[in-house]
Amino acid sequence: MTSTATALTIRLVRTEEFARAGELTARAYQHSYDRLSEQYLDSLRDVAARVRIGDVWVAVDDGEILGTVWVARPNRPLAGVAQPGETDFRQLAVAPEARGRGVGEALTRHVIELARQRGSHRVVMNSGPEMTAAHALYAKLGFTRLPEREGRIEVEPGRFVDLLAFGYDLAPEPRAATRTTAGVSAMTWLFEHIDYDDPRAAALRAEMDREVGPRYADRFDDADPEAAARSARAFAIDPATIVATVLVTDAAGEAVGHGALRDLEHDGIRDLEIKRVYVHPRARGLGASRALLAELERIALDRGAERVILQTGDRQHDAVELYGRLGYTPIPIYAPYTEYAFSRCFAKPL
Repeated sequence: MTSTATALTIRLVRTEEFARAGELTARAYQHSYDRLSEQYLDSLRDVAARVRIGDVWVAVDDGEILGTVWVARPNRPLAGVAQPGETDFRQLAVAPEARGRGVGEALTRHVIELARQRGSHRVVMNSGPEMTAAHALYAKLGFTRLPEREGRIEVEPGRFVDLLAFGYDLAPEPRAATRTTAGVSAMTWLFEHIDYDDPRAAALRAEMDREVGPRYADRFDDADPEAAARSARAFAIDPATIVATVLVTDAAGEAVGHGALRDLEHDGIRDLEIKRVYVHPRARGLGASRALLAELERIALDRGAERVILQTGDRQHDAVELYGRLGYTPIPIYAPYTEYAFSRCFAKPL
């Protein structure tokens, strides 16, 4: 996403940028707060920990990171300030030397747009009392105080902060929301087994390309024609090798998720490869991905596979975390992805 107001590019942080984004966050907080301990500053520098539970976005100008913000993934709040149907964000940080250039506003507007795309009815966040410039920005953009969600917390041993709460309403609050023990809405997912060329499947794959493609575009920008052709072959899918395509649908019958199985053999074991797993943002965090993967595993087992394998990339942090939680273990990069060092490959025995 590009902010037309500032000509900044706002995108997800890249793995190789963790240290730079983390140091920027620490410097920004030091600029606004006094007496921050090294332990707390180290936590601000730990971008790797943040991407395990949320999305870290950066504002970039000509390759230089000027700001960053940590945003909850759909239906998975970062803090207790968020309630069902809301998107929250934390640690909005702008490099001290870049303040006054609209970086914080561009990042905040980006969060609002993300929440709108997800169908959230409100954006919420906490802020410390010293962040007066940020408070002025939130007021300018239409945020209002939420006094009922404010309170004192201990941010580190012996250091207490009276956190303020702010909200930006996108739509009327739903009359009721069903909470589970995980704090998200309860959902029932259905499956449709379809042809790979089904228009609904193609539409979801196109959405996946629009979301994931820009994360890796820079790694292919300078590829020569021969390398570009190899990449096209490596990541292409021959529909004839697809043995199953599954859609996840909601109670209204709308397709919100897609996954497929491709027939491959590696290491003398008949493997089935999980491909093109994608869940629409509005259905994330509600168990759709888990349900989809379980269904693909069931199909693979029925077809006699001893394990399933899959490939993703080092910039799809949420996918890597999900696979780890579901019992997938890392394996060496397998063909046809062997020349792409950014690949992350996993297997799960059935």
